[in-house]
Amino acid sequence: MEKFIEKFNIFDIFTMLIPGLITSCLYGVSLSFRYYDIWKGYGNGKYVLFFAFSYFLGVILQEIGTVLDKKYIWKALYGGEPRQIFLAENLAENIFSNQLECKNALRVEKYLKKYIDPELYRNANEKERNSMIFEYCLNICELRGLTFKADKMLVISEMSRSIFWGCVSTIMINLHLISTGSYGSSFLYYESLLLLFVAAIFWGRKKQYEKYRVRILIKVFLIYMEQQSGKK
Repeated sequence: MEKFIEKFNIFDIFTMLIPGLITSCLYGVSLSFRYYDIWKGYGNGKYVLFFAFSYFLGVILQEIGTVLDKKYIWKALYGGEPRQIFLAENLAENIFSNQLECKNALRVEKYLKKYIDPELYRNANEKERNSMIFEYCLNICELRGLTFKADKMLVISEMSRSIFWGCVSTIMINLHLISTGSYGSSFLYYESLLLLFVAAIFWGRKKQYEKYRVRILIKVFLIYMEQQSGKK
């Protein structure tokens, strides 16, 4: 069992396994009124099945969240993918909390531009240029081992997103069960109200930590820039 657990990295555990386990438990509570007797009949093997199903469900929630972010949500929240708009004059304030942070991002851009092929940079559109700057910034920080806090923000954001979609999917199951006159409809109704509140909390955390990741990455890179200047 220990060797099996070692194969999971931190990202897998917190963004897929844990949200999957939480969502599976929520499904189990909602469906227990109909299927508890069937569940009892499976013996001890049901726990292995539950663990495997939870991980698979976590992967699905992760993929759904990623697709919806890229297609709709980032555009609605920020005007585009954070890495593509964090330097845009009219959209950067959707990521940063003040003008100083926006100016710091521009300082990073000015520093990194000299390392990018001028022709490639000139022929790219604004979103592609911003993505190049972000990738260079991220890659340099990774090479220097400076991305711990930024990675932590990414993990928390994606875990929160998956739990949000887990709550939403549970509410949909509850509404279906209520509409079909399932036993325990009153409980399912109040559970759904509670899950709406929980989903709102995790939606807020998703947004918050997405922005924190970019802000922290810029701050860390500014420190790296100052250290490089001090060596000259």
